[in-house]
Amino acid sequence: MAAYPKFIYITGCDGTGKTTQAGLLIEEFRNHGIDVKHLWLRFPFFFSIPLLLYARLGGYSWYEITNGVRHGYWDFRKSWLLRVLFPWFLLFDAALSAIGTIYIPLLIGKTLVCERFVLDMLADMMVAFGSKNILQRYPGKLFPKLIPSKSKIAVLILDEQTIRLRRSDLNSDKRLGERLEMYQLISSQYSLPAFSSTLPPRMLNELLLDQLNQDDE
Repeated sequence: MAAYPKFIYITGCDGTGKTTQAGLLIEEFRNHGIDVKHLWLRFPFFFSIPLLLYARLGGYSWYEITNGVRHGYWDFRKSWLLRVLFPWFLLFDAALSAIGTIYIPLLIGKTLVCERFVLDMLADMMVAFGSKNILQRYPGKLFPKLIPSKSKIAVLILDEQTIRLRRSDLNSDKRLGERLEMYQLISSQYSLPAFSSTLPPRMLNELLLDQLNQDDE
């Protein structure tokens, strides 16, 4: 069997099939005797909790329920405190979480399949701040540096209409189109391989496995 990387990061908008693909990769690895763990690290809040409480009390974050489905939203554009401090606090939270859930397990030989991490945090903030410039300035530029070296990253891409057809719970998500745009920008900004989730899951998984086997130039 090929020597797969120890950290595989699958990113992309809700509804693009990340959980399905992570499960298929884990199944493949375990079938070959690889000790693998599944991670989901989108919201590792700790230091940022007081700011999120401030956002809720100030009306900068809220939930909406439509047809029994709840969606949460952030709009931090009008708060100087959130625009300046929240990215730094979330960066510290991400680093703290990564130490215990990524770096230490990697040191003891674990293989990790992560379907959400720092790139997803960047996408969320880009939508919350209504800004694409987060990727070019600090602390946004520091988030990708938390990804372990020699990792393999794949971005799953799917159009908004197909996502809404596949996932009825996302029909009422008002920010879906914005998040899709941000993931496409992230893929382009960091030259990350993007895979269309229009393919059947097993076929897409084969493409991902081929990508994992390729050596970086």
